[in-house]
Amino acid sequence: MPTSRAYSFMAASMVIYLFGNQTQVGWLYVVAALLLGIVLAGWWMNRGVLSHLEGNRQIGDGQDREFYEAEAVDITLTLRKRAGGTTHHLRVREECPLAAPDSPTQSMQLFIPSLSKQQAVQFTYPVTLDRRGVHLFPDNRSDSRAPFGFFRREGKLHIKTSVLVYPEVRPLQRFAFLERTLNAQIARPRAGVGYEVMGVRPYRAGDSPRHIHWRSVARTGVLISKEFADEAQPGLTLVIDLFEHPYPPERSKHTPFEWAVKAAASIGDYAQHKGYRLHLLSDDEATPAPRGVVDRRALLEYLARVQPQGKRPLEQVIGAQAVQAFVVVILPWPEPTLIQPLITLRQQGANVMAVVMAAHSFPKAGTDSSALCEPLRNADIEVREVVFGDDWVEQLM
Repeated sequence: MPTSRAYSFMAASMVIYLFGNQTQVGWLYVVAALLLGIVLAGWWMNRGVLSHLEGNRQIGDGQDREFYEAEAVDITLTLRKRAGGTTHHLRVREECPLAAPDSPTQSMQLFIPSLSKQQAVQFTYPVTLDRRGVHLFPDNRSDSRAPFGFFRREGKLHIKTSVLVYPEVRPLQRFAFLERTLNAQIARPRAGVGYEVMGVRPYRAGDSPRHIHWRSVARTGVLISKEFADEAQPGLTLVIDLFEHPYPPERSKHTPFEWAVKAAASIGDYAQHKGYRLHLLSDDEATPAPRGVVDRRALLEYLARVQPQGKRPLEQVIGAQAVQAFVVVILPWPEPTLIQPLITLRQQGANVMAVVMAAHSFPKAGTDSSALCEPLRNADIEVREVVFGDDWVEQLM
């Protein structure tokens, strides 16, 4: 693409040529040809200035580890000239989806004076991971006006980088809802996962080698595995509302739904550290939750991806699946139609808590939560109302 400098030189060449044509002064023709020749030389030398460029991007220390919202990491961008001649005056724009929208590292322009064959340059910049989710880095836009600034060559440098950021997990010192009942263990006379050996059986593929009953193996010559009694422990069902409520548009991460995800991550983390079997319940048509007992990694990966895009209201989701002895319902939007389904759960014998995001207290106000919280309290259902601006960890405890 020609620049204004190229047009200026070509115009000057044309004017000088016209003067020479009128005056028949020979050296004017020479000057006109020289100016036009410089422009043509600039075009020829600018043709392959962006060819054979490659790069890679390293997040953190390069190890395969977990990343969490609000964590500070260093990102290293390496650019290399694989072949060809030296590239001069290279500009590369780095767009970082991990940074906050108002952060200076969200969009940066990097300048490289020269980059010769097999040479590499590195740029390292710090980023505070703004929000959870799967983040894809866009292509780097590059351009160069070498050698004389007459032409601007533009291109895209594809450096495939995908980062999964887990939601912020803040440890809860206590969560009274799960501490009011002892975590009793009752052995059941059927096979399961526990510590009490109830017998032996033939070894099956997938059995742990630690469970092999070596005395039986020595006696029979056949692999025999121990069979354990099933131990019933109180479990926790974490219910997350994924319905597409009328949330006000907001670029910031300080929204009721984002705070609800963080609360769910911290409560789930606390339950797992206390030995509770954790189950997830949400709208499977929006984002299917893992079935059965959920470990820490599965919990965080699920919460990193969920979005409020469900089409089924939560009152239709509750009751579609069996729940555990303890039920914590995370409500980013105070919907009064949930009062009766939660009361029904309580009447069926479940210990129910509603964690309600006070949507009206957030930067872009939503619905007042009092119409939901008061009837639930009157029905002997524990309620934690999370108000924006206060420490949400203390409000959960």
